[in-house]
Amino acid sequence: MAAADLGAAEWERSKITNQDLNLLKKLGITKKPKAVCFPSEESYPTPPMGYRPMIKELLRIGAQFVGYRDYASKTEEKLAEANERADTLAQKLEQCEEACKKAESDAVEARQEADKAKADAAGVEDLRKRVHDAETSLSDHITAQSSREAAITKRIKTQSRRFVNRTSQEFELENPDNDSLLDAVSFLEFHGTEAREGMDEAKAGLSKLFPYFFPKKEEPATFLGLAKCFNPPEDLGLKMRHENMKVVVESTVALVADSQQTIDWAKVGDTEQIEQARWRSLIKAAKLNTKKILAYLGIKPSSTPSSSRPEV
Repeated sequence: MAAADLGAAEWERSKITNQDLNLLKKLGITKKPKAVCFPSEESYPTPPMGYRPMIKELLRIGAQFVGYRDYASKTEEKLAEANERADTLAQKLEQCEEACKKAESDAVEARQEADKAKADAAGVEDLRKRVHDAETSLSDHITAQSSREAAITKRIKTQSRRFVNRTSQEFELENPDNDSLLDAVSFLEFHGTEAREGMDEAKAGLSKLFPYFFPKKEEPATFLGLAKCFNPPEDLGLKMRHENMKVVVESTVALVADSQQTIDWAKVGDTEQIEQARWRSLIKAAKLNTKKILAYLGIKPSSTPSSSRPEV
């Protein structure tokens, strides 16, 4: 439509609706409940008192929009700068947070290392104390062991001296160990060997003599019991000699009886009238005839002359 026709033409009623009014309220253009009213079918608007045509407000808003656009452009620029600065600050804040986390982690590690160092120091101190206690205990043990070895050496040497006093046999070590305890044990072994050999020989000899001295007894099983049998309170040798003399006298009487010679045995048994010197001379003279008698009795005489002491 041409501009000349605008004044002559009639305006058509506005097609605004309640939805449009709600939009205006939502945009903040109209704030009061009855800020806008619908126009009538009139060609020339004659709004009620206090109202004005909407086109004026729209023109006013449109006139202000140009300034708002520049302001909005500047605002956008400042907002962009603010956002960029905020991003920079956020990045720095993130870096600071990471640095704080790293510092906290380093602090935790430092505390852990410090605690570990303290624990290690306590462990080293405890270990040092245990080592000291072990050294003290070892020193005490060595001292006690040395004292014990010295006491054992003394007792072994005492036993060796007792063996020497009884056997009159001393020994010398060909290859000593230069150790007092080991050398003392070596000497004791020598004396022990000597004692065992002596006991074996003595037991063999006593076992041979036992049936002659104790014909009615059973030989003891132990060497000590056997040795005690040959060491009674009375003189065992003298007792055995008397027994032998008894057998000899009885055998002589039996031989004389067998010879059928008349002998006054009461006079023969009366030895109180015989002097000791004459008795010995008679025994010496009788030895010339004793060999045949001993052979007859089953006794083999020795080649050496008798050294027994005559008893009256």
